[in-house]
Amino acid sequence: MAIKLTIGTAVYNLDERFLREHIEGILKQLNDRAELLLIDDCSTDNSGAVCREYAEKYDNVRYINMGKNGGLSAVRNRTITEAAGEWIFFADGDDLLSEHFIETALKFSDAPQDVIIIERLKFAIKKPEEQSCRVTELNCLPAEAGRQLSISCLCLDQTITEEIGLPSRAFYHAAWGALYRKEFLINNNLLFPVGQKKAQDSVFNTKAYYCAKKIAYLPYVMYYYRNNPGGITRRYSANLQEIFAMLIGHFENCIEEFYGSDTDVRKRFNNQRIMSIVMDYMRLNIFHKDNPKSKAQRKEDFLNFIESEPYKSAIAGFDPKESDRWEWLLVISLIKKKRFKTLDMFVGKDRAFSLLSGAYKQIKKRV
Repeated sequence: MAIKLTIGTAVYNLDERFLREHIEGILKQLNDRAELLLIDDCSTDNSGAVCREYAEKYDNVRYINMGKNGGLSAVRNRTITEAAGEWIFFADGDDLLSEHFIETALKFSDAPQDVIIIERLKFAIKKPEEQSCRVTELNCLPAEAGRQLSISCLCLDQTITEEIGLPSRAFYHAAWGALYRKEFLINNNLLFPVGQKKAQDSVFNTKAYYCAKKIAYLPYVMYYYRNNPGGITRRYSANLQEIFAMLIGHFENCIEEFYGSDTDVRKRFNNQRIMSIVMDYMRLNIFHKDNPKSKAQRKEDFLNFIESEPYKSAIAGFDPKESDRWEWLLVISLIKKKRFKTLDMFVGKDRAFSLLSGAYKQIKKRV
């Protein structure tokens, strides 16, 4: 029987408990119409051995070693190349899929869509209890949805898609936020940006949604994202400014190719995407607990960063009325005033930052 679905799991130095839970959850529902690709980006721990163990036992599980560490984008692109299925789903090896993922995906595998957006739910320790999918029909999105979704991914602005009825659980910015038809990806030469270490999914989806002619939404939680304190999204990154410079370059190419001189897109991009980069640089570099630099060095880095472009202009022009990220308001206010000491006390310290930002939000509401 022909393979309808390929699940491509990215693997690199994962906690063995999480990796085994991920694989075994899929094995319980795997059948002859679906396959699992375990793609190892040259792990230096025993992740590769764990994957090989399962691949040797099950015919519809394949282990692929990248041969050379190329990053997540290279792994995703290899998934596209290797997939035997008509539909591709990109997964991360420390997250979990629904117990009914495969049966649900196969139920809609004959749909004419290019992309089917799914729902996701975060969890910390134990995955919530779930029920089988009772949805009988996909919600077909309007013709203009592709452009709106593309701009949302480009600008990190989910408010733009509210009018087409997508809830927050439909986190379509991430690669694991949707099922993609392989033929659609191949025909449009859609690939992830190799070498980009952050937000590569958003770059990919900016292009994918722009190209997609038929998009549907499946209102059912198919993916469970593990809120891992030790995950890559919370680690200190010494070369973050270079990573973000490359990312902005990818996005600028998308703006030039798809949106030209659209001033609304540019405004959204500066107000949301560039400001999110500023927030991440504060959180994951300047004020991260693992930053080994002295306070004086960090202060110098801070001042140099906020005075450099495009960040200086985005900070100066930030319009809170056009943003739904209230937690940014205090940080941006302190950045504008160059209050390094106050930022150093709170940014990167989740609980203290949340309390202070919440208080600031309430004050701003009363003003």
